[in-house]
Formats: sequence, C-alpha cells, structure tokens
Amino acid sequence: RNHADLVYLHLKDIAPLASGEVLIAAPGVYSADQLGVLLGILQETGISVHGFVDSAVAAAALHPLNGPVWHLDVLLQRAVLTRLEVTETVARAEVLEVPECGLLRLLDTWANAVAGDFIRETRFDPLHAAPAEQQLYDQVFAAIDTVSPTLDTLPFEIAQSGQTRRIELKRSDLETRGAQRFQTLVERLPRGIDLLLSPQAQRLPGLAAACARMRINPVALAENALPRGCAAHLAFITAGTELRLVTELPAQRAASAAAAATQTAEPLAAPTVANPDSHRPTHLLLNHRALPLAHPDCPVQVLQHGPITLLRPGSGVTLNGAPVARDTSIEPGDVIGHPTGQALVIAVEP
Repeated sequence: RNHADLVYLHLKDIAPLASGEVLIAAPGVYSADQLGVLLGILQETGISVHGFVDSAVAAAALHPLNGPVWHLDVLLQRAVLTRLEVTETVARAEVLEVPECGLLRLLDTWANAVAGDFIRETRFDPLHAAPAEQQLYDQVFAAIDTVSPTLDTLPFEIAQSGQTRRIELKRSDLETRGAQRFQTLVERLPRGIDLLLSPQAQRLPGLAAACARMRINPVALAENALPRGCAAHLAFITAGTELRLVTELPAQRAASAAAAATQTAEPLAAPTVANPDSHRPTHLLLNHRALPLAHPDCPVQVLQHGPITLLRPGSGVTLNGAPVARDTSIEPGDVIGHPTGQALVIAVEP
C-alpha cells in the first residue's frame, strides 16, 4: 500500500541474516521522524536495534583529520554531502542533498551514452526492448562497480532475438557524460578542502576529474571504513538506556595517526577502489569460457551490492553442493551448480 510496506517486506526478507542486536548507520538526510518509522518497521520484523549513528561521522571517525572536511556518499536517489567539524571529536555540522548525482540518474546518463554507441555502430537501440534494456543497465552498473578505473575501454554485449551485438566504449566517454552532474556537486563545496569519498562514490567515472577542476582534494576511504568506525565506537554509540542518534564521535587526529592513515584511506588522484587486495568475483568459468557476471549467457543470476556479490536462488541452483534458498554471498573459488552443469567463481585481475 505504501513505501513502508515495501521496506517491511525487504527487511523481513533479510531479517534471518541479522543475529543479535543491530546498529543502524544512516546518512544525514534522514530525519528523526523517518528514523523513528524505520525503527518501528524493524521492530515489527523482529530485528532488535541497538543504536543509531550518522554514517558519515562513523566512516570518518578512524580517518586522521585536521580541520573541517566534507564526506560524500552516493545513494540510489541522491548524493549526500556532509560537512564534518573536527576538534577532539568529529561531528556532523551540515548536510546537503544533490539529487542530480543519485545513482539512478547517473546510471540513466551512462546507459544513454552506451545506447547511443550501440545505435551508431550496430543500428540497434537496446532501450527499445525491455530485456535488452535490463542487460544494458546491469552491465553499466557492473562496469562502474567492478571494473578497474585504469581500463581505457569498457566492453558491452547485448543478446536479443538470437543475435549478440558488441561494442567497446571509451571510459573517457562516460566521464564526459557525467561531467555536468558532478560539476553541480563540486560547485557546492569550498575550494581546497578534503572530500572523503565512500566506496560507492570512489567508483564513479569523472568524479575525481571534477574535483581537480575545482581544486578539491578527493580522498578514498577504505572499503570497510564505515563498519570499522562503528565497531571501534560501539560502546559510545550504544551507551545509555534510550536509543539516540549519535552525530559526534571521538576524532582520530592526523598528527598522531600516520600509521592509521595507510590502513583507513589513501589520497585519490583518480577514481580507485580501496583495498585492492580484497579480490571480488568478476567472472564465472564455464567450460573453459570466462563470462562476466552480467553476461547474458550466464546460467545463474548474480547481483553486485558494493563489495558484496550475491547469488540469486533459482531452480536447480546450488552453491558448493548446497541448495540456495535466498540471495547468498559468493567468493572466488565457490562452485555454483545449475541445471546444465557447474560454474567456478573467479576473480580476473586487471
């Protein structure tokens, strides 16, 4: 009947994954009333909430900081800029929404760019057929989320009506198409500041270039900066008998944290994926053929959610010999069974 029903059903589906009490890290765009509604829905699903914390504050808490900084995260419908004041603590000071840079709008921009190249090179418009459009969006998302930013070209392949059409798009074309949207974002920031980037924000082609044009220093937070920040301050966040939204945590000062800097963040000259040593699945190996996870010939459906890769259940689908009852995390080396055989999960390095 409404959005709350959708949220309830989603949370009810993932409730079995939550053992014990849960900590909610929420972007600053959510009001106290909205978080109250979320709390009520969580309680209806049986999930026990232990505390609330601002996600930008928690992600930055273990990063060595000097002076005010900004934090950028990219959500489905909007980008979120959070100004953080740093003294002995790191505290949320201001929150700005940038709807133009929500992930859906960026995907639309880049999907249109790829579709334009398909039309020019193959005379086929993948946006005029729903199955082809879904393949296009899946591959655009996978390219942004998993492909190394050092690659100059990105391959795309659409299977439709018994034909397979392939093109290669220059990564610079995606950067150019997103430039105007990123310009809208960086114009809202003061010159010369450090901009801490969430893992999702780091992967957006063209963002680092937009920062450079406006003399903004982008800094990539580690992939696990948010959960590490929450875990390190768990007692502080959950102190007291009443649930509260924590928007201020003890700060990690730069002068005394040079070693921590190499573990939690690194300067960003171009979009990079932090923690490159953590190999994520990129392909399925079927009969000596390596297929990208979003390839239309893959016999199973695989979803990418940031650093997590999930295998979707289906008829005859198994993981390491066990039936798959719900979306299940996979890693390189896992063996996926399907009705016509088996596939090995692998990670192809750039």
